[in-house]
Amino acid sequence: MKIVKGGIAFFDSGIGGLTVLSACRKYLPNELFYYYGDNHHAPYGNLPPKKIRRYVRKAFALFARLKVRAAVVACNTATAVCVEELRKRYSFPIIGTEPAVFTAAKMGGKTFILTTRATYESERFKGLCEEAEKRYPCANLIPIPCDQLAGAIEKHLGESEYDFTSLLPRGKPDAVVLGCTHYIYIKEEVQRFYSCSVVDGNEGIAFRLRKVLEKAEKTTTKLQKIGRGRETQPHLTTRGKRRTFFTLKRENCSKNTTKNSEIVFLGKCKVVNKTQYEQMFVE
Repeated sequence: MKIVKGGIAFFDSGIGGLTVLSACRKYLPNELFYYYGDNHHAPYGNLPPKKIRRYVRKAFALFARLKVRAAVVACNTATAVCVEELRKRYSFPIIGTEPAVFTAAKMGGKTFILTTRATYESERFKGLCEEAEKRYPCANLIPIPCDQLAGAIEKHLGESEYDFTSLLPRGKPDAVVLGCTHYIYIKEEVQRFYSCSVVDGNEGIAFRLRKVLEKAEKTTTKLQKIGRGRETQPHLTTRGKRRTFFTLKRENCSKNTTKNSEIVFLGKCKVVNKTQYEQMFVE
């Protein structure tokens, strides 16, 4: 069945971006969402940048055909490798996902920043850390690539006997930044392991997305008033007429959403991601 156009898109290398999607739905309960998880090629953290760019471009070509109003690169690795390239190529707003280093740096002390290898080696991430330490001189930021962690979470999440802490670096930091959306699934385990504050950037992403959409809505309203704009949100009137098999409706959603909220899962792994979302985020 045909997918309704005009929604908000999320991309991740696998299930990690579902944590971002869940956070954003709390801020935007009435929206149409698309989720594209490239689990087939996950994890991205140890892949060469050329391959990452190729996989991301495929998803964004689909987003363009769906005439999305905004897109979230819900993957730290993909953001580090190619978010600027995407922003130059597409006209719709694109929000990246980056480690919350400024939040942690502001607290001062020694902070472990757990990342994938690709994020760790990217110039974008290095610049982010340098700027944070320059702004907050009392911060001691220690980036650490966790080469196997994202893949283990993708494969073993939900297995109670699996010990994810065996893949964590040893030490006694004052705070930990989760620099990969996959890591957020084990946030409580990380907190118990280090006995310190653990920071992720999901709420910040949700807040930025809402602001971007509010700004776009004001611009559209202004254009309509002067007779030069056209309706840019066709899903508000056509949603509900057509749904795909992999659409998650209100009847199965948590109480944080309203009856108009809707998710369409895309890509080869749409069944896996829909199932994971229902298991982890639906009450």
